[in-house]
Amino acid sequence: MGQGGARTVDVTIRIEKGRARDLDEVVRALEASGLTGTERHDRFLIVNGSVDAEKLEALKRVAGVASVREDRVYRAQ
Repeated sequence: MGQGGARTVDVTIRIEKGRARDLDEVVRALEASGLTGTERHDRFLIVNGSVDAEKLEALKRVAGVASVREDRVYRAQ
């Protein structure tokens, strides 16, 4: 898509267990990489939010990130 037409996706991000003490820092880095609407689940080392689809790879490169999964929405027909 062109400028202004980027597709926004919801994501679930798992944080590496060894980075639990650095969660604030990791979340700040995710937000600097484009993550918005951030919801933290500290106990589970999970962060949810939204990002432009073209920035998914940038989230995966943030230090302390174990995985980034695009959330799927299923609708009844």
